[in-house]
Amino acid sequence: MMIKKKQFGWVLVMALITACSSTPKQAMQKEVSTIDLTEIEFSSTPQPLSDFVESIEYIKLSEEPLVTDAKKVNVAEDKNGNLYLDVPGGLLKYAPDGTFIKNLVKIGQGPGEIAMKLGTIFNMDRDFMLISAYGVDYPKINLNGEWLGRVKRTYVPERWVYSYWKDYEIYKHTVIGDEKDDEINRDGEYFFHVKDIRTDSTIYQMKNPYAHIKGKRGGPRLAKMGYPAYRGPLNESTYWFKPLFIDTVYCTTDWTDVRPLYVIKQHSSAADYEWNIKEDASVRNFSQNELLNTRRLGAVWALENGILYFYYREIKEGKLGFGFCPANGKGKYISLLFKNDIDEYCPPLDFSSIMDDCSLFYKNGYIYIPVNAFEFFEEGAKPPFPDLTEDSNPVIVKLKLKKKQPSK
Repeated sequence: MMIKKKQFGWVLVMALITACSSTPKQAMQKEVSTIDLTEIEFSSTPQPLSDFVESIEYIKLSEEPLVTDAKKVNVAEDKNGNLYLDVPGGLLKYAPDGTFIKNLVKIGQGPGEIAMKLGTIFNMDRDFMLISAYGVDYPKINLNGEWLGRVKRTYVPERWVYSYWKDYEIYKHTVIGDEKDDEINRDGEYFFHVKDIRTDSTIYQMKNPYAHIKGKRGGPRLAKMGYPAYRGPLNESTYWFKPLFIDTVYCTTDWTDVRPLYVIKQHSSAADYEWNIKEDASVRNFSQNELLNTRRLGAVWALENGILYFYYREIKEGKLGFGFCPANGKGKYISLLFKNDIDEYCPPLDFSSIMDDCSLFYKNGYIYIPVNAFEFFEEGAKPPFPDLTEDSNPVIVKLKLKKKQPSK
């Protein structure tokens, strides 16, 4: 069954409101804002940071140990302002001023060591982290690197933990098929599940009302880094999430009050859920022309006053990039970078890696982005510290977001 794009957003809102939550309390009386992306155009001129940023702060990291590439670094900050850099083969802890403290993980085969580290899943609200590693349960450590045990992953199907927020764990079971060319919907029956870590019980399951829509699996597929949903804190009391191929951003305060926050409107020719789920199953479901020229929404990050988004306008012609759209406003242009029109220091910023894999870190109204030191020596930028060199470790850039304007 093909779902018409114009009808999809609101049909989905109503379907999920009645079917998604394991608990009935909903807050439909609150306003649902629209995000209008129907007339997106590509611009070779970077979009301005001032659309959503008020000011910029900088943190210089110690010169040792060496951090080779900011694009491979994920950042987090604890309640005391200490910084944590998730880097290949390590987890580095720094004081609030950027002074190095220690590496929290040891790579190896011995007690308390990790054979192969893939990444880190932070829960700064509850002072612990999980280490993602091949073929094993998740090692759990505290903020000093002390071993706290393991969190079960389970197999057949595998249970993957994707993120934490306060006392809640977001996880999903891997969707698999029996045959190579089996038709598959990788979202499955549920987009994801939420467990209360205090009671070790699942308290919410986001049901997928379109699980029957499938694509023929086989051959290459395009990896979706934000799987199973783009997600993050909206503010100190609210969490937002958006399943990859759904045109609605939802929010909650405790997973008993899930409600739509933004409904995204796209051009009538843009990819809908069916198109996206077929592409996710295998790129063989489409011709090369369809893959390169179909408009579609990519990564999304929700803010209190709108969204940051990546959009594919025409891939073949390189017309793709990022933009900001205010709540109840209209997105106009996308470009590959956000230019700094706030101060004289920060270079143009590339949000691709931190938004694609949901590693963008937000806290107390700030977005944290690691930027390679050499970028501050390029045209249009300036070193924010007199002793910074092109070979210095990355600088942590803190973008203070503009506050949500009160409703008139």
